[in-house]
Amino acid sequence: MAPDIPGMSEPGESGRDVELVNAALEACGWEAEFVYQPFGRHIRTFRDLSAADSVMTVPLSLDIPGFSTSAYIWYHNGAFYNASVVGPITSIDDLAGLRAVTFQNGIDILRLSDRVDEFELLLEVTDQTIHARMQLMGRVDVILADGLVVATLDRRIRSDRRFGGSWPKELDDFVFYPVFNPTPYKMVFRSEELATQFDECFDRLSAKGRIVEINSKHIDQYQELLLHRYLGF
Repeated sequence: MAPDIPGMSEPGESGRDVELVNAALEACGWEAEFVYQPFGRHIRTFRDLSAADSVMTVPLSLDIPGFSTSAYIWYHNGAFYNASVVGPITSIDDLAGLRAVTFQNGIDILRLSDRVDEFELLLEVTDQTIHARMQLMGRVDVILADGLVVATLDRRIRSDRRFGGSWPKELDDFVFYPVFNPTPYKMVFRSEELATQFDECFDRLSAKGRIVEINSKHIDQYQELLLHRYLGF
């Protein structure tokens, strides 16, 4: 089971996350069929049904039935906002009074449960392609999400002919700042042996530099927005 996350894990085994997983699986000599569902639902499907052998992109601290691997990927969440309208935003405290949207379970994952009342509005929307459109229409001030995800969506909207080149506007200055610590994610397998082998295969790839290579390939193309603030790349 895989999440459908722009720039990270999409059908066709496209994205930083799914490419890391697929590389490790291939290093083990395995072939996999990826079934994509919205983030969060993919974990519930694995937990509640027995059809899948494993699930990727599981928060490291989340306890679900099966055998966990070590963390294989970190997401780096932050604030994506129009600096010509709000900001600057360089810390969680700067989010007070703003209208924000985040991903499914984002309030818990970003540890904002005790700070919800500080926002004018804080929504969770599963489909992250909707986040940028909410910002475009002025419904939210800031998107709280992974930097690579928002960079991917920003580029796609800029090239969308339906907007006729009307977005971003001339004075718009969209900025990403990583106000949250990186979040680790793991794989969970039904088989303990497979979980152990996955870690071993992943470690071999890491020692060869392949993991850094995959990460760099996906991150470097967005450095104009990320400004080398994303996971130290």
